[in-house]
Amino acid sequence: MKVPYSWLSEFIEIDGIGPEAIVDRLSICSVEATLSKFDANIDGVVFGKVVQVKKLEKGLCCRVQVGEHTFISVYTADKTVKEGNGVFVALPNAKVNGMCITKRSFEDCVSEGMLLSAKELNLENQSEGVIKIEEDIPIGADVYTLLGFGEPIIEVEVTPNRGDLLSVRGLAREIAALFKLRKKDLKEESFEDFGYLDIKIFDKDCYRYSGCLIENVKIKESPLWLRKKLWQVGAKPINNVVDITNYILFRDGQPLHAFDLDKIAGGIRVRKAETGEKIVTLMGTEIELSPENLLIADDEKPLAIAGVIGGLDSSVTFNTKNLLLEAAYFDPYRIRKSSKLVSISTESSYRFERNIDIENLKKYQSNAAKLILELCSGTLKAVKDVYAKPYTPKEVFLSFEKLGKYAGKSIETDKIMDSLKHLEIPSQINQEGILATIPSHRAFDMSLDVDLIEEVLRLEDYNTLEEEALEVKARYINFRKLEEKVRNYLVSNGLIETISFSFEDEELYKTLKLQLPMLYLLNPLSKSQSLMRSSLIPSLIRTCIYNINQGIKSTAIFEIGKVYTQEGEKQKVGILLTGYKKLYPEKTYDAYDLLSYVQGILCILGKSFKTTSILPNFIHPYVGVSFDGGYAGQLHPEISKELKLGKVYVAEIDIQDRELTTHSIYKIISKYPPVIRDLSLVVEKNLPLDKLIYYINNRINEVLEDMKVFSIYTDPERLGEGKKSVSLRLVFRSKNKSLSDEEVNQLVEDLLIYLGEKVGAKLR
Repeated sequence: MKVPYSWLSEFIEIDGIGPEAIVDRLSICSVEATLSKFDANIDGVVFGKVVQVKKLEKGLCCRVQVGEHTFISVYTADKTVKEGNGVFVALPNAKVNGMCITKRSFEDCVSEGMLLSAKELNLENQSEGVIKIEEDIPIGADVYTLLGFGEPIIEVEVTPNRGDLLSVRGLAREIAALFKLRKKDLKEESFEDFGYLDIKIFDKDCYRYSGCLIENVKIKESPLWLRKKLWQVGAKPINNVVDITNYILFRDGQPLHAFDLDKIAGGIRVRKAETGEKIVTLMGTEIELSPENLLIADDEKPLAIAGVIGGLDSSVTFNTKNLLLEAAYFDPYRIRKSSKLVSISTESSYRFERNIDIENLKKYQSNAAKLILELCSGTLKAVKDVYAKPYTPKEVFLSFEKLGKYAGKSIETDKIMDSLKHLEIPSQINQEGILATIPSHRAFDMSLDVDLIEEVLRLEDYNTLEEEALEVKARYINFRKLEEKVRNYLVSNGLIETISFSFEDEELYKTLKLQLPMLYLLNPLSKSQSLMRSSLIPSLIRTCIYNINQGIKSTAIFEIGKVYTQEGEKQKVGILLTGYKKLYPEKTYDAYDLLSYVQGILCILGKSFKTTSILPNFIHPYVGVSFDGGYAGQLHPEISKELKLGKVYVAEIDIQDRELTTHSIYKIISKYPPVIRDLSLVVEKNLPLDKLIYYINNRINEVLEDMKVFSIYTDPERLGEGKKSVSLRLVFRSKNKSLSDEEVNQLVEDLLIYLGEKVGAKLR
């Protein structure tokens, strides 16, 4: 938020405190603040008055008075310029943000200067026509001074809990507390309710709604002082009524909205939107609403998305005669959600989301109403305030003992009370401590005694507190938990960890042909979060699909989390790989990459790679393996096609929730030579390889050191229909003796008989 330095003097006696000192103190004790300037690079620009207008084919040739007895001719394409308009004129040889103004001919007009728009003066990004002034300003007055260029601007980055600083009034209060400055006594009064206004609140998230009915207003351009204030804070002037509502928003922090009363059918109704209901916003876009959106409506239609943006149909225009001025307080969380749903963020929603001052709402509305009566010549006809959920101040007690422990020293009671008084926090003192009543402007961020401690210490200035070494008792932390070891291993190999909800829906489980989880929630937040997951794979696939929809085609992710069964919780790690492992030289993820990660995890777990014969249905039957504690492989092509994915490789492994042993476990390397045998087995084509490997391991595990599949061959003519040949290399080695060829041959012969019985394998 931008705050002109001079505007602060409206609320506090700021003489003697420079903007640099304010920014430094705010950054140390309050919020991050920076200093800039409201400025433009102009020279030779003065205030002038149009005394004669000559219409040309494409524009106007204006005679403009720029001095007591000085007149120049100026061409403009803005055909709305009239005699008597005050204008900002760049004189011959003037400099305007890099432009040098020279005498030029346009149509039948020799233009000696230039009438300036807000865009040309860097006041607005876009503007229509030149700036026109209706006030009495001395002819020839310097525009640089008139517009307040050179003004220091304090810009603050307000944290979400400090909505009280999103106004000049609020920031002035904070600065007064930091520097112990005197506040000015402002005479502000609230209009009492009178007359008739039909206002009804049908939603609990509207705590307060106040309306002012003002008739016979004259909508026109705002006076220069008001436009200048808005330009300084980065806002664009619209018309006098809208500008006043924005002025009060920046000055007092209260969002306001003005409706054209003649466009309202019946009374004001604060309600939730109906499903599919639509509104055309002030930006001209049509928005489809949902019940999560809170609405300001009449008896027939929506008028505004409450707390976010007004509707175009009921907006104030230069033809408006009668107004309804709205001030309200809405639940911050509801406005945040509503704003996100329609993807619209405004100055109003930004403040409503961070809490506004509900107790002073009517006073700030009255400030706006008085300005409208003054600048728009209207008549106040009715005021009605519906305070549906009055603010109940919370009382917080802070003991002197606790404050002393946090501060590391004793702070004088008078200083504490003075700090809280400057922050406008009513407090009482007794022998034990301080009882503070939290005001409405700080209701969002103060609820505990430590919040009071923070206020006292930051105003005391953290730099005045003595440094003290922090004493923490040393304790042994075992960082060798399995989960942490597995996480570090996968991250070091370039995988990214994801965290997903433990809740799932049926759809993806059915697609994967997984048995539906047996545990479900009785009262789920939504239908898509009703089941307690029994596998991590659906969560990883959902993340993969989201990445692809966002244009991210390559994904290497893992998740360590719990799954739920009727037997209890289980900790598992899931892995998903798809797309490119690296682009140059080009390499895509394959089953061997997945298998290497699986073997690395099994090594960390202290488990051997023992295959089993059970493989999930969603794994490719020929590119998958199951083992003791998990499985790994390519997602079945039919499922990948249905989910519109490419080749996807997944794995899921059980992790035992225990500490790793502090002793390393060593495996004896045999000193005896190996004996190698290559076997080519003819088996059924649909026989999974992991099943074949499982039976081989199961038969000769004690002396089988290694086994690799190096070829798979199919040829119906040579092998027979429905058959395949699998070639394996078996490495035999004993830890106790040298194996003879006869012993290994006997082992192989026994193995072939066993495989023939189990899977019908024959030696090729």
